[in-house]
Amino acid sequence: MKLLTIAVMISAVVAFAQDKTPQTERGTVCWPLHFAGVTVGINNDAEAQRLLGKGVFRPDEGHTGGRYYLDAKRTATLHVVDGVDQVVEELTVSSGIYPAIKPNERAAAVSNWFHPEEGFGNWRALRLGSTENEVLKNLGEPKEKVKADRWVYETTCACELPEYLTQIAK
Repeated sequence: MKLLTIAVMISAVVAFAQDKTPQTERGTVCWPLHFAGVTVGINNDAEAQRLLGKGVFRPDEGHTGGRYYLDAKRTATLHVVDGVDQVVEELTVSSGIYPAIKPNERAAAVSNWFHPEEGFGNWRALRLGSTENEVLKNLGEPKEKVKADRWVYETTCACELPEYLTQIAK
C-alpha cells in the first residue's frame, strides 16, 4: 500500500523564544502547526489523549513516545510524536493505515475525533491528498525535502505582534 504523507505537519517544532527569522525564509509558516486539535510545541501527550483517545502507543519514538490514530473509516493515520517533557514535536497525517499499526491494534487506534478531511495550511486551504502544486502555492518551498513525498516546514513567531511592556508615568 502506498502512503501519501502530508508534509506540512512533519517534524516541526514551535520555538518558545521570540524568533527573529524573516517571514520570507524558505520553509517557514507563521502559524502554529496543528491538526485534529493538537498543536505542535503547545500540547502534550496527556492533552492529545484527552482530544483523541489513547490510540496505539510506541515508547521508542521521539524522546518520550508516539501515538497512532486512525479515522473512523480507517482511511487515514495521524501520528503524534512527543519530545522533551512529552510536548508534541511532530504530527504526520497519511492516507491509509500506517504499517506500524498491527491488524490486532487497529480497533484501539480508531479515534472519532480525527477527521482527515480537515483543512490546514494558510486559510485551511490544504487537504490530505493536496497536490504538490497546491502545497507550493499555499506554503511556498519547503525548508527541506526529506523524500519526494515528505516535505518539512517550520513555524516561526516572527509575524506575531512584538512582545513589549510600556509603562506610562502619571
